[in-house]
Amino acid sequence: MRLKSIIVVGAVLACSTLLWGCGNRTANNASQQQNDTVRSESWSDPKRLEASHLEALERMEKDHIHRMVSLSSSTDGDKVMTMLERSSQKLEEMRPLAEMLQHEGHPALLQRIQDMSGDIQGSKSVVAEMKKLPQDGKIKIQSENSDSLHHISSFRDYRQYMQEKIQTLNKNNTDLH
Repeated sequence: MRLKSIIVVGAVLACSTLLWGCGNRTANNASQQQNDTVRSESWSDPKRLEASHLEALERMEKDHIHRMVSLSSSTDGDKVMTMLERSSQKLEEMRPLAEMLQHEGHPALLQRIQDMSGDIQGSKSVVAEMKKLPQDGKIKIQSENSDSLHHISSFRDYRQYMQEKIQTLNKNNTDLH
């Protein structure tokens, strides 16, 4: 009698373990299918994917610009260049996705990356030129204009502002000679 009850208890435990394992595997499969569905939905809606990356790109640009305008390009030129280089790297990380989206018929992200890359390269040239000027030709955007973050909100604005300041400094230097 005792052997029969051990066998029955063992059989019940074995069956319940098997049933629990099967049920758990089904739940895992359902969870995996849900993750796959979410992943495929984001890829199946390239317009939404593009919009979210454009938004992320805009946030990154504003953050980097905020850091750059608080620096003097002549005395902190290396820090500005480092920030511009970091921005270039971030853009390059997004480029493969942007190229895939363009292939899918959504070119806005790639176009924005190309525009920003050009402005960053232009900014690098301007900062390099700024570093060559005499030290009395400092440009510190933040202190010069308290609301600079309102009118300098993109790499293009930064590049244009810096070019105008360098032209003014160059003009002043030639007028002095």
